[in-house]
Amino acid sequence: MMLFTPGPVAVHPAISKAQEQEMITHRGKQFQALYTPIISDLKTMLNAAEVHILTGSGTLGIEANVQNALPVGGKALVLSNGAFGDKLKEHCALYYETTFVRLNDAQGWNLQRAKPYIDAAAAKHVKLFAMVHHETSPGILNKAGEICRYAKEKGMLTLLDGTSAWPAYSLNHASDSVDFYSWATQKALGCPPGLVVISHSVDAAAAIEKAPVRSNFMNLKTYRKMSLKGETPFTPAISIIYSLHAALELLKKETQPAFIMRYDKMAAHVRARLVKMGFKLVTEPGFESGTVTAFFVQKNKEVNSTLQSKHQVKLGGGHADWAETTLRFCNMGDMDIGKLDKGLNALEHVKKELGV
Repeated sequence: MMLFTPGPVAVHPAISKAQEQEMITHRGKQFQALYTPIISDLKTMLNAAEVHILTGSGTLGIEANVQNALPVGGKALVLSNGAFGDKLKEHCALYYETTFVRLNDAQGWNLQRAKPYIDAAAAKHVKLFAMVHHETSPGILNKAGEICRYAKEKGMLTLLDGTSAWPAYSLNHASDSVDFYSWATQKALGCPPGLVVISHSVDAAAAIEKAPVRSNFMNLKTYRKMSLKGETPFTPAISIIYSLHAALELLKKETQPAFIMRYDKMAAHVRARLVKMGFKLVTEPGFESGTVTAFFVQKNKEVNSTLQSKHQVKLGGGHADWAETTLRFCNMGDMDIGKLDKGLNALEHVKKELGV
């Protein structure tokens, strides 16, 4: 089955094979020799003060960051334009008084649109600003850097859900004024699922120490303490950490700017071919994703089912506001233009067969 889904994605053979290495204990020098260079590389790539790896899904990283951000009685502002921004609001509302603002119709967030809400929140002494970096449900790349920089100027800690974003989009904790960030291994980087990476600024690290302990597994004070030994507090998914190491080695060899350019080129190719087939794209121009392209299609579930049964091609289903009217063609993981064209050719064939 060819996967053109928003995660899990097709895994490069070198990344997949890395999981076959002999098992080691997560306590001691062998694990430290594996883990410490990964953390060092990620800190450099993200310009982060701290990086931690948790075993779990992207949701785990988001909630860990949220619940360790503010003390009791804290206030948060969440901007959304899709299902994952809505979910981020739910996370924040578990712990804080939360103001929620949603853009509809696949519109993207930029500073001009966000500024009035940030100003109003700052006047009410809101101390946490949160949004999704890349909203996967319609494939929107928000202008997160310019928005976080402004929220930071207004005295807020900033938190981004980057689950499906890094490393397909750049993130620099210092220059983007991002305090809390998280992303999942099974999406843009193209690893197997099972790990989430969280990274922090100096201000985030200080906030973590001031926040109350709201859980054991997501107590980031413990992760900070154990990181001094080059270890994690709990047993990690060691086999996937080997895969993460292999993926980062490939990324370093290619360089992240080249990686981003390659993804952008693939996404542009997908958009052009979909438009040529007569499909209407979902996302507002100027906020296009470099990894996920949503498009309107009649009989979307039948189209996807036929692609799977007859062509061994799996697209991402429509999601959230667009669940009944769209499909998503994704170009993450072990992917190139040739593989994309095989999927696009199959889609074109099914389009004609079903008359959509």
